[in-house]
Amino acid sequence: MGLRLFLRFFSRALMLLLVMPLTNSAKGLVAKWQGDDTSDREGRITLNPMAHLDPLGSLAILLCGFGWSKPMPISPVRMKDYRRGVILISLTGPVTHFLSAIVCNFIVELLYCLPMTSAQMQNVSPLWCLGVVLVFLSNINVCLGTINLLPLPPMDGFNILHQFAGNKFNSWYYSNFQMINRASTIILLVLFFMPELTGGMLDPLGILIAWVSNIISLATAWVPAVFG
Repeated sequence: MGLRLFLRFFSRALMLLLVMPLTNSAKGLVAKWQGDDTSDREGRITLNPMAHLDPLGSLAILLCGFGWSKPMPISPVRMKDYRRGVILISLTGPVTHFLSAIVCNFIVELLYCLPMTSAQMQNVSPLWCLGVVLVFLSNINVCLGTINLLPLPPMDGFNILHQFAGNKFNSWYYSNFQMINRASTIILLVLFFMPELTGGMLDPLGILIAWVSNIISLATAWVPAVFG
């Protein structure tokens, strides 16, 4: 149990050091492709984690497995097509997380398929530790990708839906920006801690994440048939 706990925190550290810089850099590259080079000029298109880490968000990821990085400096008004640019950038974050989860799942499936490593994966060994870290890392990516698609500000899902909203909604949203964002934060916290608050009876966020995880796992379901 102590080793699994260490590996869980180690996988969260890898999330901060490897995946978060990759996700942010991908967003910056998409923004640049759409005509906005703000992130590039500010040195944020980089895999150096120090350029992306937010102290409080990093602590949240280490302790809870869910958190955030520094917001990417994006200027949609500089893009060739405002709506398309915002939608593509908003999709980039969750897609990068899901692709990272698929890569982790692929490596784990492959390790179990190879005769020389399969036996070692059954007992505590360096390969077993690698498999556990990759599973944890995959789960964190699915979690973050799913939560980022929720239609709540400031999540990417809300940014996407916002581009299809009418003038009335936009006027209402900007007039009540602070109140709506506070309410969104409360809703997210309630969703996150609902299992503890209800003794495990209600967990809509967990059900959604598990559903997405099952879909993600289908992307590597072919590995045993090919390499097994």
